[in-house]
Amino acid sequence: MYKVSQCELNTHYGVFDFFCFNYGNCENDNVLVIKSKKDVEIPTIRIQSACFTSEIFRSKDCDCHEQLESSLEIINKDGGLLVYLLQDGRGAGIFLKVQGMHLSQKKNLNTAEAYDKLQISRDPRQYDRVIGILNYFKITNINLLTNNPRKINGITKSGIVVNRVPLEIEPTQHSVEYLKSKKKELGHLFEKYI
Repeated sequence: MYKVSQCELNTHYGVFDFFCFNYGNCENDNVLVIKSKKDVEIPTIRIQSACFTSEIFRSKDCDCHEQLESSLEIINKDGGLLVYLLQDGRGAGIFLKVQGMHLSQKKNLNTAEAYDKLQISRDPRQYDRVIGILNYFKITNINLLTNNPRKINGITKSGIVVNRVPLEIEPTQHSVEYLKSKKKELGHLFEKYI
């Protein structure tokens, strides 16, 4: 993995350094990093997998857009990085994700059941790229904004010390069932709202 380019990015949440890293031959293998200007001993990290339906089109059936916004606010305030992975649909890709959404709507399946029906892994994401980014920035101890134990396990296996920081967004009438299924079927850690 190597850094391809970098610039300053002025956002609604603050001014960040924006990095593009190349990890493989496919554009989906590339990693985007938004780094706060504030250097701290134990940075706050968010691993955000792309969610085009929510982050771009503002779909109401998940909390990805709100998690992204909240993460950028926290990282700007506390210091840290947002590692953005082009892994829409929990790594399945946008085409399979949309097929899964269609099955969920037509057959009244939750997200995990829809992926089972499509015979794809419920969450095929790997976190080697994130470990590479943390190594690049010489980070060995993090506060990880997450509700997903797979992310914690994926990072701790490298020897990086992970302190979990919950990132719970109050569910809407449109997202509550999806979030309940993530807790029940995928083991996500929700304590406040779900």
